Amino acid sequence: MVRVLLRVVLSALMLVVSAAAIVPAQGQAPAPPPAQGQPQAPARGRGPGIQLPRQGFEATGQTPANYTPDEAAAVAVVKKWVDTTNSHDLAGHMALIDNDVVFRPDPISPLFRGARAYCGSYGFVRSSTSVIKMDELYVVGGPSDTLVMIKRTDINSPAGIGREGALNGYQVSLFVLARVKNGKITEWYDAPLNRVSAAALRGAGALPPALAQPAQPAQPPTAPNVPAVCMSYPEGNSGTTASAPAQPAAPVPVSQVLSYGTSKPEFWFNPFEESAARAVRGWFASWKAGDALLLASFVDRNVIFRATSSADLGHGRDDLLKLVCGSIGDRLNLTGLFVIGGDFDTGVITRWDKVDAGGKRTRMGSFFRVQNGLIVEWMNTALDPAPLTAAANQNSEACQAVNAALAPPAGR
Repeated sequence: MVRVLLRVVLSALMLVVSAAAIVPAQGQAPAPPPAQGQPQAPARGRGPGIQLPRQGFEATGQTPANYTPDEAAAVAVVKKWVDTTNSHDLAGHMALIDNDVVFRPDPISPLFRGARAYCGSYGFVRSSTSVIKMDELYVVGGPSDTLVMIKRTDINSPAGIGREGALNGYQVSLFVLARVKNGKITEWYDAPLNRVSAAALRGAGALPPALAQPAQPAQPPTAPNVPAVCMSYPEGNSGTTASAPAQPAAPVPVSQVLSYGTSKPEFWFNPFEESAARAVRGWFASWKAGDALLLASFVDRNVIFRATSSADLGHGRDDLLKLVCGSIGDRLNLTGLFVIGGDFDTGVITRWDKVDAGGKRTRMGSFFRVQNGLIVEWMNTALDPAPLTAAANQNSEACQAVNAALAPPAGR
């Protein structure tokens, strides 16, 4: 009997020990099993080929082997833009720039125009010590126009001093938007990704205008100071951004593209990129639903915008709503969303299809700049030759809702 009791006690103790071995530490919940049909999630950034659930259904990563010919040609132009910057080849660099280029060296500045002013503004190509490096690249393009967005790191090194990573080689991260047509850069925007110490940048001799002075309302464009070496380039036509036909650049071999990142699945997004993606998805969902007031909730009150790449800049959420209310509700499909972001600014380019009443699809691209979860800039561009479309319906329900919301209160 004693032996039997001992065996029962020992068996009970073994069960207790075994159970304790699999109980999670206090305050920790056991990891849930993966959903049926889903691979178990790896640590962030691990596990090639792992597909995790996304917030949306559009593509968020790119493979260079899948570029269209127009996209590959535009990538080649932008890569050469980077290479000629670092080799300080001014003539080779300016050969990539359209005579009537539209550019903005800082988000708070107005749009400037012309190759001569661009040369005077973009000083890296004329510097013998400062260089840039490209970290990410995304492209959305077609035969009519192509948008390329890159993440760029500026390494600012005063003459005679500096090496990458040193104090005098202070690094500043930006996203760059380039619009490429006929083998030329027709538009160029810079925007800093992070809030950077102004004192550190002064020490590095590279204080961007946005940090050198408080943001001011956009003023009429005044060409920046142009050094003598840039005076031979055309001033450009301030009334148009169209360029003369040029031979497209040769497609870039895939082997030359893989030195920088071109694929960023959604589970790699940082918090600022996630926030920007939600805002842009909200924009498209609201547009598709024809709900102008819901669309307004994703837009900053001081937004700047252009409904087409050839339009002048518009200012303010109210004016944006008046512009788009007669067109929203059109059929569209968002097929690609690519984002580069930081705690100061985030850039997003999207690929989407506009579908007319007859079912004809036109490929479109859009650029958004997002801060604090709100869209502060929007620009549309047609990737395919734009077909004739019906005029906006200013008497639509969406426009009536906008007009009622913007009407002054009774009695005023």
